[in-house]
Amino acid sequence: MKTGQTLIQLAQHKVDSVQTLIRAAEQAREELVRRRGGILEKIERERAVAERDPAAANTYVAYIGTARVQVANIDASIAGVDDRIEALREQLAEAFEEKKRFEMMEERRIAREDAAEAKRLQAAIDEAATMRAARLRRG
Repeated sequence: MKTGQTLIQLAQHKVDSVQTLIRAAEQAREELVRRRGGILEKIERERAVAERDPAAANTYVAYIGTARVQVANIDASIAGVDDRIEALREQLAEAFEEKKRFEMMEERRIAREDAAEAKRLQAAIDEAATMRAARLRRG
């Protein structure tokens, strides 16, 4: 296998790896958003119970404090995941650029080889024509 093809394959592997990391981070973000939504729904259910039952109101006050901390922690985690996704997207763009550079280098290498082969072929044709012309002149 030519070195250019190897470099292209390595660059493609890097692209694939970063895309996999992005998908995993996006799934983690979706899970955090689901957890956050579940906590917010539970807060609403507990609030409704506390409004109906004065005895549950004391428990609700303690619960809401804990739930708000959980929501804040999840929000911080979502922000961290968003930052990670952004960084990975930048890495993906760089990986695509690198792969494109390798592909262009390989295309130029192939074009040079094709040109050299065409030049060798033309030289062989010219030599054959020269020899034929010389034979025809001799006799």
